[in-house]
Amino acid sequence: MKSYRVRERQHDDLVDDLLLARGIMPEAKEHFLNPDYIADGHDPMLLPDMPAAVERILSAQKNNEKVAVWSDYDCDGIPGGVLLTEFLRAMGLAVTHYIPHRHKEGYGLNNEGIDELVEQKVSLMITVDLGTTDIECVAYAKAKGVDTIVTDHHLVHGALPDALVINPKRPDSKYPFDGLCGAGVAWKLAQALQNKTHTLGEGQEKWLLDLAGLGTLSDMVPLVGENRMLARFGLTVMRRARRPGLRALLEVLRIKPSTLTEDDVAFMVSPRINAASRMDNPHVAAALLGATDGARAVELARELNTINDARKTLVATTVKEANKRLALGTPSPLIVMGSPAWRPGILGLVANSLMEAHGKPVFLWGREGGTAIRGSVRSNGVSVVELMGAAKDAFEEFGGHTASGGFSLAEEKVHELPARLQSAYETLAAQGVVSEEKIVDRELSLAEVPAAYKDLQQLAPFGVGNTKPLFIFGQTTIKSMKTFGKQQNHLDFYLEQNGAHTGAIAFFSNSESFTKKAAGGVRADIVGHVEMDWRGKPRIRVVDII
Repeated sequence: MKSYRVRERQHDDLVDDLLLARGIMPEAKEHFLNPDYIADGHDPMLLPDMPAAVERILSAQKNNEKVAVWSDYDCDGIPGGVLLTEFLRAMGLAVTHYIPHRHKEGYGLNNEGIDELVEQKVSLMITVDLGTTDIECVAYAKAKGVDTIVTDHHLVHGALPDALVINPKRPDSKYPFDGLCGAGVAWKLAQALQNKTHTLGEGQEKWLLDLAGLGTLSDMVPLVGENRMLARFGLTVMRRARRPGLRALLEVLRIKPSTLTEDDVAFMVSPRINAASRMDNPHVAAALLGATDGARAVELARELNTINDARKTLVATTVKEANKRLALGTPSPLIVMGSPAWRPGILGLVANSLMEAHGKPVFLWGREGGTAIRGSVRSNGVSVVELMGAAKDAFEEFGGHTASGGFSLAEEKVHELPARLQSAYETLAAQGVVSEEKIVDRELSLAEVPAAYKDLQQLAPFGVGNTKPLFIFGQTTIKSMKTFGKQQNHLDFYLEQNGAHTGAIAFFSNSESFTKKAAGGVRADIVGHVEMDWRGKPRIRVVDII
């Protein structure tokens, strides 16, 4: 069962108190609240292999070589790939943007795709958000006469490929910040080229920050340091909606560009970019972000939204099937299941839904091309990396972040997985690693919500490393509650406390979703975040009712 602990208040001022809780000392307050493009953006030439990569690209420009940008298929790789493709084309290079098919080719480089580029006479390949571990494929490309520049941000395990590898996580990196996402590293390469060639007018490269910011807000990277700057200024550029594709997508989603928030990006924009590859066509997302024609952008935005609707239907069907199987199974602190018919590309979303509904770590697997078994894991109580590490012999590969990750395993080990993970969980629980306690930042009254919302805007955007503050509203009365949405699976509340009133909302919830059953007339403590509703009024995003 979830438990909550209210953090001890360190300062009466809400902003100062939240900053201290996040390790931001008073002397660093101004710098954190007001990121600076120059001060927070480090010299791109400090990145490993950046000077040599710039010279190699200039050589390609001089010799009229054909270049391929090979990007990942998610909402980090695609924006980064579009960003770099646009800049290289502005330099006059002939560039093809290659995005592998999630289900047929999988993550990273592959020889078949390289063969396709060779047929197109490509002699230089630049990766975005991948490539650090693709030693064999890089060697294959070199044997075919294709040089490789890797731009990536993933951890380095052992030797590097025979390529120029621009990665801030390299052990020999002297770059001051190692938390960039894939699109962020692609941005640094474009920035280095701009500084050298002045391809775009002075300062015009900043218009590419919408794509760098989109990747930064969509990937699991800490929103501190240079990332905070990229996210903040990326949102600023996105709000200007100069990019036809983004403007068309926001219009379809009925989001005013001028009020776009990181939540809009995380819950509305990014899922649609990711849906393209989950449902087999990542090029629709890339075409949307790179569109220059307004009418074509509208077509692509509608197509992407339709793809996302199909994705939501598939996720809902899989969640329903999983819940049926859970009802017939034996209670366990973990949910571990799969099916050869389940599509791995949507299992992270399914796992997240099950985790929120059941409050347990969730491991789901499906089949991806031939006999490959791949899966996703989500957790809100124990680090998935630690959990999979404690059962590492069950997997061929695994990785991720504290709350989410992925894995692959041999088909013959599928039936061993539940017992292996159960044993690993029990071991970690005995060591005190497993915890379901959540820290509440502060107690607030409903009367304080409008002022709190204004204060919180100073700390935005929120994400990894700068989490959205969690508040508790003590002894609050639910004056009314109603469901809404096509499937009536969201809740709308009207709350009252000591004469003050405010609206509240809980997505993908019902009256039984909380510690205490929700109903009109119930008096309880409300745990939640403060945000803005579609009318521009502050409200509470309910996390729990206790």
